Amino acid sequence: MQTVTVCIASSFNWASLITPAIVLVSVGVAVMGVRSARASVRQKATLDLIEKTESTPHYRDLHSTFAYHRRQNSFSRLHAPTEERDRSERQKILDYLNHYEIVSIGIRNNIIDARIYKNWMGGPFVRDWNAAADFIQRERWKWDTDSRTWRYYAPMFEHFQAVATSWSPDAIALTETYSGPPCAPTGPGDEAFPGRRAW
Repeated sequence: MQTVTVCIASSFNWASLITPAIVLVSVGVAVMGVRSARASVRQKATLDLIEKTESTPHYRDLHSTFAYHRRQNSFSRLHAPTEERDRSERQKILDYLNHYEIVSIGIRNNIIDARIYKNWMGGPFVRDWNAAADFIQRERWKWDTDSRTWRYYAPMFEHFQAVATSWSPDAIALTETYSGPPCAPTGPGDEAFPGRRAW
């Protein structure tokens, strides 16, 4: 009986893994660099936003009007303004709330750095949401003249609400059941928005 010995030469070369490994490391470094650059840009944009809004006379005027009504708890008189001053202040309140809504959209879409903004404005942000909650709830009720019924428009300031409630358990969570519609349409904010899309 004859014994046959078979030798298998290994053709695997460890050196062939060096190039793919270098490519993977390079890609990882590039991805980390892009993420870091994006984070830096987002942080700078957030600081620029804070500085710009805090220093402009327009924003300060809006803040002053909002702070007055917050301290006086007088937002309700702005639902059906009869005097020019009240109409003007109503618009300022809406502009002030719109600023928070835009900031909240930026936070939720990772355009604004939530950590930096919360460190600077977290307390006032939630305080102002709670102060305006009843006003916003009333503004969400829209009178549909076709069906002659009230409809609840939840998207109004929904991002502001989402951020406020995620930052504090004390933030008021508005829903359709939080408070019912008014007895009758009385103010400029009562008219339904155009279109038939589902609210």
